[in-house]
Amino acid sequence: MANYFKISGYWKGEDDSEFSDYIVTDIDNVDEENDDLIFFYGLSENELKEAVELGENTALEFVITSYELTSL
Repeated sequence: MANYFKISGYWKGEDDSEFSDYIVTDIDNVDEENDDLIFFYGLSENELKEAVELGENTALEFVITSYELTSL
């Protein structure tokens, strides 16, 4: 069963635009039923924790500042 998380953060770049309530999931396969709701696939809770700790020092194009478990 897939886990879904709401993330908040900002885009790396000149304006650092913020975002909130983007949905990510720990599954790598496309969820056909919910694909239009999912922002990013393949981020486990451990990877989310690490991304929050690393801040801008990730390979992602965005910085995750917080996350929480959610349902669709």
